[in-house]
Amino acid sequence: MSLFDLILLILLGGFVLYGLWFGLIHSLGTLVGTILGAFGAGRLFEPIAMKLLWLFGGNQNLARIVVFIVLFTIGNRVVGFVFYLIEQTFKVLSIIPFLSSLNRLGGAILGFLEGSLVMGGTLYLATKFPLGGAFSAALGQSKVAPYLLGVAAVIVPLLPELVRKLESVLPRKLL
Repeated sequence: MSLFDLILLILLGGFVLYGLWFGLIHSLGTLVGTILGAFGAGRLFEPIAMKLLWLFGGNQNLARIVVFIVLFTIGNRVVGFVFYLIEQTFKVLSIIPFLSSLNRLGGAILGFLEGSLVMGGTLYLATKFPLGGAFSAALGQSKVAPYLLGVAAVIVPLLPELVRKLESVLPRKLL
């Protein structure tokens, strides 16, 4: 096993442990909050930033970034609060045998799936925008990366739009 594979497995293990520690309800809340926060902020930040441009001295990019972060945070926290209420209700029910253990096991499974998708998506982008010879060689020799890339095939249909957005934002020399 290569050092690259070991790093991938440690990162994936971190996602699993996060899910195991916090449980399914909390982990699901984090995932849903991130998705809905990003979706909502992505749809609303541009018009709001243009209306608040005067607050940022006319700097459009600064306005966009700050408004996106604020909207994302608000959306994420609202969803997080809803899942917090669900989790508190669940804690009352956790006197039922094995229910708490099932919550943690479900969190570990969700952590594995989330980690596989995030890492697979990252590796997919790394294949589209190579980072250099050593990284490409490590990726090519990896025994773990092909599995993560296989899982990432689930999100690849969403990536062309993301890649177009990245190309429009990042300087040409980075791509």
